[in-house]
Amino acid sequence: MRPTSAQVQGRWTCRATTGSTRSRSGPWSSAVRPAGPQAGIAGSIVHIGVFSFALNALLLVTPLYMLQIYDRVIPSSSRETLVYLSLIALLSLGFLGGLDIIRALYAERVAARLDSRLASRAFAASIIGRRHGSGDIGPLRDLAIVRSFIGSRGFSALFDLPFTPLFVLLLYFVHPDLCLLTLGGMLLMVLLAGLNQLANGQSETRAAELFVSGNATAQAFARNADTLFAMGMVRGATEAWGRGFAEALRVQTRSLAVNAVFGGVARAFRMMLQLGILGLGAWLVLKGEMTAGMIFAASIISGRALQPIDQLIGGWRQTVQAGRAWRRLRAALERHSGGTEKIRLPEPRGVVDVKNLVYFAPNALPGAEPVIRQLSFRIEAGEAVAIIGPSRAGKSTLARLLVGAALPSGGSVRIDGAELRSWDGEQIGEAIGYLAQEVELMPGTIAANISRFDPQADDGKIIEAAKRAQAHELILAQRDGYRTEIGLSAVLSGGERQRIGLARAFYGNPRILVLDEPSAHLDSEGEAALLQALSEARRAKTMLIIITHRPALAASCDRVMVLKNGAIEAFGSSGDVFGRSMPAPEPRYGAASFVPVIRARQRT
Repeated sequence: MRPTSAQVQGRWTCRATTGSTRSRSGPWSSAVRPAGPQAGIAGSIVHIGVFSFALNALLLVTPLYMLQIYDRVIPSSSRETLVYLSLIALLSLGFLGGLDIIRALYAERVAARLDSRLASRAFAASIIGRRHGSGDIGPLRDLAIVRSFIGSRGFSALFDLPFTPLFVLLLYFVHPDLCLLTLGGMLLMVLLAGLNQLANGQSETRAAELFVSGNATAQAFARNADTLFAMGMVRGATEAWGRGFAEALRVQTRSLAVNAVFGGVARAFRMMLQLGILGLGAWLVLKGEMTAGMIFAASIISGRALQPIDQLIGGWRQTVQAGRAWRRLRAALERHSGGTEKIRLPEPRGVVDVKNLVYFAPNALPGAEPVIRQLSFRIEAGEAVAIIGPSRAGKSTLARLLVGAALPSGGSVRIDGAELRSWDGEQIGEAIGYLAQEVELMPGTIAANISRFDPQADDGKIIEAAKRAQAHELILAQRDGYRTEIGLSAVLSGGERQRIGLARAFYGNPRILVLDEPSAHLDSEGEAALLQALSEARRAKTMLIIITHRPALAASCDRVMVLKNGAIEAFGSSGDVFGRSMPAPEPRYGAASFVPVIRARQRT
């Protein structure tokens, strides 16, 4: 059973990586409110169409000028007529150039407006896609492709294309034979474009996919540069990346070669067509069916009729890519739309009720076993529950489902009786603190990371959260204290990231805390401080869910859940699960420390 579109629309958007959102206006507000991707753009498109009409009308200045020169000025030897015609033509062409500049600037403005309207929503859709296993910034990349195309000459050619029939009709009035020759040439050029796409479409798509995959691989290797250098893996990693890159280059080279062949044939054919127009025109003049001026006028009009088609063929690859990117972007925005704005419910107390929860891994094969199997349990407000179990038991997946970082395949997660999709995302985000197993800090200052990037964050609350996580002193030891920038290349130890992540979870005194291995990188002193912070949270009636391999940490909770193969094997008080004798704190060597205690309990 897979998540439905209704389930997707009902989830909140901003906590997939930060663990929470804030109640505030800003780009996230527009990001989660549905609106058509083309909303507000249609009027601008109409304006560009008006400019295009004026431009194409002024393109007739040159053929009319040549017609008057050869058929009126030269036979009459009228210098005055030549001067006036030349001045009118120059002014008209100057006006044409100005309109062309304005249209190009207007197209850039449309691209910027589209970017400003959709950038935050595309960013949100990229983050939400992480819950479906993509982990890619495809919507943002597609938006960049569309924006680049709107500012290109190929986009302008789309507006010039509807005026091609007008120029063909003018050729018919000059002479029907010239019109038929131009129509035949246009059909052949369209056929060449279709053959190019047929021969090259799959190669271009495949090359784009391979380059995206190669970039993702390179980024993954770069993030683990220390391991690569320490273990002599640089050459092997380079070869592993190089194989994919070489395949991408091979496919792209073939694609470019096909484009070059068809592009060259199209250009050569267009020049031959222009030559044919001149030759046919001269033949018709010799037959007395045309004047000499009509030869040049017909040649210019024919060139104007073919120019948009020629530009589209030359930029066919970019046009097709932009069309595909636009369709993907629209689908992503519709799929990850936040739906209608939610009604703010009463502030949550922290009662979590799980019913028949099921979760399948993303892209799981048909018939695969679920990661989470029909879980049902209830945790009261202010209660502390430890979740233990062997590796691959589904503990971290369950944590992600409880905070909404992953979508369930079946069943429900309710907070205070309301399903997660019923809550306003920002409201419920304030009430949840989440620490993932692998703590990831975002580019920005330490203070911004702790405050969950709240632009109206209170410094006192930031420092309070850091002190609760025993992170205040280590933050002050950094170069710029709380204003220290954490970039993609910033190096922080596992313990430092852990404590800053804990501070982020504690920020704002959330009613629900879900901590996945909060003591994984802490020494005995840090673990004692963590126990004290959790004790303070319990006194404040905060509901705690702690995934841990530390017996002492688990024993401090009200109840313990033993998870195995995605199902609950035991769930009760720590005394019932561990036995009457509480285990002493163990060294940090994983779940094996629980085994003797649980086995002893099972034998009694």
